[in-house]
Amino acid sequence: MSYVPSHVNPSLLAQPEALTVIEHTTGTSQTITVGNRVQLGTVHNWYGSFSPTLSTNQITLPSGYYYYIESTIQAYQVASFNLNAYISYQHYDETNTANIGVTATTWQAGSGPDYHTFARDSVARALIDCTTSGIDISLKISASLNCDRINYNADQYIYAGLGRTVIWQLNN
Repeated sequence: MSYVPSHVNPSLLAQPEALTVIEHTTGTSQTITVGNRVQLGTVHNWYGSFSPTLSTNQITLPSGYYYYIESTIQAYQVASFNLNAYISYQHYDETNTANIGVTATTWQAGSGPDYHTFARDSVARALIDCTTSGIDISLKISASLNCDRINYNADQYIYAGLGRTVIWQLNN
């Protein structure tokens, strides 16, 4: 929630051109391998008319805008429980072959069956300048220890959660 004092002119507040949410693909077989792309699913356009193109788990960001992107994944341990577990992920510029933005790391905390999930609040973030040319981006696993699956949705583990990518398309 944002606080906007009554004396501030609302027309001075930033308004995105569009807001889009991409569900990550769920299932029981998406294993965690460093360097692999997170699988992307359905695109939901929540505001404006931007609907990105998805191909081989890459997002095409067209030119003419800035983009602010946040992504989160949900990790799960299918194999034997291990308290020393984490997973890191980051946005990747496929066009220029470089990591971009801030890495997110989700740590395992506690013990017991409810702690096989580690959703928490870690989010990978990137602000991308596409004002002159568009790029293709993805979300890649950058490090992992003792994690088995991401966006895992077996019936008995539905509380494991789902991943998503949120894209704000901003005026230049």
